[in-house]
Amino acid sequence: MPRATLPVLTCAEAARREKAFLRGSEARSLTLMHRAAEGIRAEVVQHLGARLGDILVLAGKGNNGADAVLTAALLRTPRTRITVLFAEGIPSTGQAAAIWSHHGAGMRVAGPKDLKRLLRSEFDLVLDGFLGQGFRPPLRAPYAALIRACGKLRGFRVAIDLPSGLGDDATGPALRADLTVSIGALKRPLLQPAAAAIRGRVRVIDIGLPGKSGAEASATNHVLAALRKLRPANTEKRQQGRVLIVAGSRAMPGAALMNTAAALQGGAGLVTTCLPRFIQTRAAVAYPEAMWRGLETNVAGTLTEQPNPATRANKDVLLTGSGMGAEAVAYLQALLADFAGDRVLDADALRPEVVQTARSRRGMTVLLPHAGEFLRLSGQPPTVAHGLAYARRTRTLIVLKGPLSVVTDGRRVVHVPFGGPVLARGGSGDLLAGLVAAVLARRRSLDLTAFDAIVAAVTWHAQAADLLRRQRGEEAIRTTDLLPRLSQVLLGR
Repeated sequence: MPRATLPVLTCAEAARREKAFLRGSEARSLTLMHRAAEGIRAEVVQHLGARLGDILVLAGKGNNGADAVLTAALLRTPRTRITVLFAEGIPSTGQAAAIWSHHGAGMRVAGPKDLKRLLRSEFDLVLDGFLGQGFRPPLRAPYAALIRACGKLRGFRVAIDLPSGLGDDATGPALRADLTVSIGALKRPLLQPAAAAIRGRVRVIDIGLPGKSGAEASATNHVLAALRKLRPANTEKRQQGRVLIVAGSRAMPGAALMNTAAALQGGAGLVTTCLPRFIQTRAAVAYPEAMWRGLETNVAGTLTEQPNPATRANKDVLLTGSGMGAEAVAYLQALLADFAGDRVLDADALRPEVVQTARSRRGMTVLLPHAGEFLRLSGQPPTVAHGLAYARRTRTLIVLKGPLSVVTDGRRVVHVPFGGPVLARGGSGDLLAGLVAAVLARRRSLDLTAFDAIVAAVTWHAQAADLLRRQRGEEAIRTTDLLPRLSQVLLGR
């Protein structure tokens, strides 16, 4: 049965779990290898397409090398040229030998002595299968020299399970990857701060190993299952969540529009947006599905007028902070002190005094900081441990936004291994905030906890970014191009 999360494990924990499942069975081992190779192949195709020319495989003597060879075989087309650089010669025993015997025909064989020639070539794909979860430092010959030299290879580098040289206790050099595909679990060495510059994009594939995820986990595509179901035939718009958005300023009016667009696209039944009066009419033309309330501002263009009681009444979620300016602290405190539902705080609302006001009220408080905003909130860098401690201390739910975003409520942690540099654009956080508000407001109709609703929203947003990259690339696009991809993600396109 598909799982919504996979565990986060050290390499040693992962090896013990795998050994207990295999119980010495070569057939089971071969099945897992094929599942791993199929999963890696799928991720390569997602990132590079299916028509690859030159592939270089970096193969150690163990199962990681075999996974790399098998993946290359699955990627082979009539125009593909595959070269396998064996670190320690062609394997003669075990599963690695069997994989090579069955799939190595037509592949060119190379060794360390051929590296100078290979460094002059350019490859569409370099599969790093030198070392995996079984690596224990220090690096021994020939891997230390190979890893240093292979860092100069030209081509998109995909690390199988872990970049070679990275491990539980490793502190030495590692082979930098553009993409790491972690197998069966998110490997904890990938989460170390030093690994951020080595791991590249991170994806995690399920190969069917048993076991529960525990308090720290990695999200899979199946966290979106509730959003993919048909709505009940007799549902009514108020049952799909009522969202109030208070956002924008003269300098940043677009933030309120992007909040609103994402909340609508996220399926909220009713969306009411309060923003500076001067833009109300144009906003209503852009998004007529929402209800718009124009509020007065000061001469600097910052909101001064509060939403009236009728506007605030009967709302499930308040989203605020986006594009409001640093001068809005007192305004935000007054707004939050008089709201009884759940709250989503973004951007300029992410200040200690504002959070203190929000958490003094009943209901859930969700914070959406990037690295600098979390530092402003907590005085600490945005590590998982610091995020966990801050959420526990403040009784909030936090999304630490970054290359590998994290959701925590102070007890649980879920990493979201989707998305990427497509999201490194102004406004992507405003869209995420609107999406979070919508899914949070809908959580009862979706039969989700607040925590699971936030994980689903963050995953949905990230997968829309992945789809946009596949369809349009990472350049010459706009942040709002994410919006039409949200429905496509749920339809599996």
